Amino acid sequence: MKLFWFAVKFHVWKHHVALVMIGITFVTFFALVYGSPETSWGEEFVDAPDFTLPTIQGKSVSLDEYRGKVVLLNFWATWCKDCVLEMPELETLFHKFQGKGLTIFAIALDKEGQPAVDHFLKKENLELTYPILLDPEGRVARAYRLSWVPVTIVVGRGGKIIETILGARPWGSKEVMEKFQKLLKDSKDN
Repeated sequence: MKLFWFAVKFHVWKHHVALVMIGITFVTFFALVYGSPETSWGEEFVDAPDFTLPTIQGKSVSLDEYRGKVVLLNFWATWCKDCVLEMPELETLFHKFQGKGLTIFAIALDKEGQPAVDHFLKKENLELTYPILLDPEGRVARAYRLSWVPVTIVVGRGGKIIETILGARPWGSKEVMEKFQKLLKDSKDN
């Protein structure tokens, strides 16, 4: 009889632990998606953390140098399938608006750094004209409180985060092009 009660208590305990773990997972997920004021937008915009990173060509780039432009920061990794899919779309967006006040930085988070990115670009036969920056230690990703890829952050002309986009998007679509056309026009007037 004692063995039976032990088995029942263990079974109940096991389900309680599972429910607690599920609860913690949901709370963590929603906190990451909705909780960080540094990487979300709303009534008040926050300053985008400045950074300096090397490009794959070896040049140093600082976000602060691009104040006065709208900057799209796309955090990605070579192992991320969604990241690969949106790269040609970002290229389309870049070509459409690069001379009209938009800059795109693709920030590679691969720990292997330059060799991994070079191999990836060659393997995927990608010839991208927007700058690819290297953040193998994840320093900039941590400054923006990011925990997965792809994530894209739009920084306005004044250096404030105006939008954070989680996941891949059809950057070359008509709808996105119209939104950026309006964003670039509206932010130029301010």
